[in-house]
Amino acid sequence: MSGLTTVKVDAETHRLIGDLAHLLGRTRGQVVRDAVNAFAVWRERRLDEGAEERDQRLALAGARHVGRLAAGELELSTAERAERSRIGASRISEATFQRLKIAERLELRRTDLETAFGELGARNPRLVDPREHGRDPASTVLLVDLDDPSRFPMGVLLLTALEHLDEIVDVVATNGRRSW
Repeated sequence: MSGLTTVKVDAETHRLIGDLAHLLGRTRGQVVRDAVNAFAVWRERRLDEGAEERDQRLALAGARHVGRLAAGELELSTAERAERSRIGASRISEATFQRLKIAERLELRRTDLETAFGELGARNPRLVDPREHGRDPASTVLLVDLDDPSRFPMGVLLLTALEHLDEIVDVVATNGRRSW
């Protein structure tokens, strides 16, 4: 097998490559190789310039943001934060959501999870260190407050957490039973 590759071009380009090779005293292959290398160097330089311009734009935008934040122009109410979180959660792809850590998933879907848990009589879901509740450090523990400790719908809460967080968690009530 030869180390050469055939490149097909139109007749005019073929003639130009031949003329250039004759003029430079080189082979057609050397002319094409040099032209491709020159184009690659030129293109890389253009990409680097574009990256530098992008970095400058991002730095300027970051400086503007810090200035507006310091001036208090970016203060959001709790309702605005919840709405932005809800919108962001609805736009995130499932593949991206699966790559998030459990704490990030909880933060992203907190409003929906709190609503669903509220209907079941549980409030304020939060992640805690599993060792504080005698669990394996690799497990995930979600602590909740129950409206009625005698009515702890453990299976439904577990399924609701799984549905919203896409991960199996252990639900522990501050004022009731554990799910295990």
